[in-house]
Amino acid sequence: MELTKFSKKRFYDSFYYWNVDDEFAHPVQNYLLYGFEPGSCFTAILDNDFLNAMLHSHPANSVTAFTNLARWIVNCAPLEAYGSYDKVQAWLHMDEADRRAVLERHQLIYSEKEEIWMALQDTPVGA
Repeated sequence: MELTKFSKKRFYDSFYYWNVDDEFAHPVQNYLLYGFEPGSCFTAILDNDFLNAMLHSHPANSVTAFTNLARWIVNCAPLEAYGSYDKVQAWLHMDEADRRAVLERHQLIYSEKEEIWMALQDTPVGA
C-alpha cells in the first residue's frame, strides 16, 4: 500500500503518542499496512498470548516496552487485526484494499482523497 508522508506521519504519531519503541512499532506497522507476518513474539502479542510473547521475546525487551505496545493496541489497533489467532490469520490474508479501508476507518491513515487534498495544499508555489 502506497502512503503519502501525511498518512505515514499519522500512523507514526500514534506510536509516538503511546511511547512505543521503534523495535516494537515497525513489525506491527508492517503487519497492519502490508500484511507481513510479524514474527513469533509479535504474533503472540496480537493473538492475545502474552505468555508466549514473553517466551519468544528478545532478552533486551522490557516490560515497559510491552506495556506501551499493549496500550497502543488496545487504543489504536483495529479490532479486526488482533485478539485471537483467527483474527491475525484473517488479517494476514486480507487484500490491500480491505486493509486500507479498515485502517482509514480507525483513523490510522488518511483516505486517498484526503491524501491528495493534503498533497495539493502542500505543493510549493511555482512548482
